[in-house]
Amino acid sequence: MKAAGNHVVGIMGARNKELIFWEERMKDACHELLVTTDDGSYVRKGFVTDVLREYIESAGKPDLVMAIGPLPMMRAVANLTKEYEIKTMVSLNSIMVDGTGMCGACRVTVGGETRFVCVDGPEFDGHLVDFEEQLMRSRKYKSEEQHALNRGGCGCGGGGKCHG
Repeated sequence: MKAAGNHVVGIMGARNKELIFWEERMKDACHELLVTTDDGSYVRKGFVTDVLREYIESAGKPDLVMAIGPLPMMRAVANLTKEYEIKTMVSLNSIMVDGTGMCGACRVTVGGETRFVCVDGPEFDGHLVDFEEQLMRSRKYKSEEQHALNRGGCGCGGGGKCHG
């Protein structure tokens, strides 16, 4: 986006300083980079939505907001930008099995229609995504994920050594 001549403002957020990564890469990709942590352990305390609201109110409405990260954060960003009528794209990271849309694992409802993240996305209009459905679907394999983490592996059956 920056290389294409757009003025890019990035907002990075995490629960704490230890979870902030690729800050230097993001600085290179942005004209301005604003960082926040939920607990205030780095730069400032708050959520990305706090920083985004402050930015909008001080600098004006951007032409586009792109949100990438956890579903609750992307939902909060989309809710905020809807108030300001700012086009917002979200990048969904659904469970994918076959990468063709045939299995339906990455199914998402966008604007009342079924889409498949693997072939129709992963970017979608954040104001049209059914985040409640996505959050419910993202929790489907929580117990299996926890079991795999407790075993020290990815869950592929490799006994702690992922076989890819």
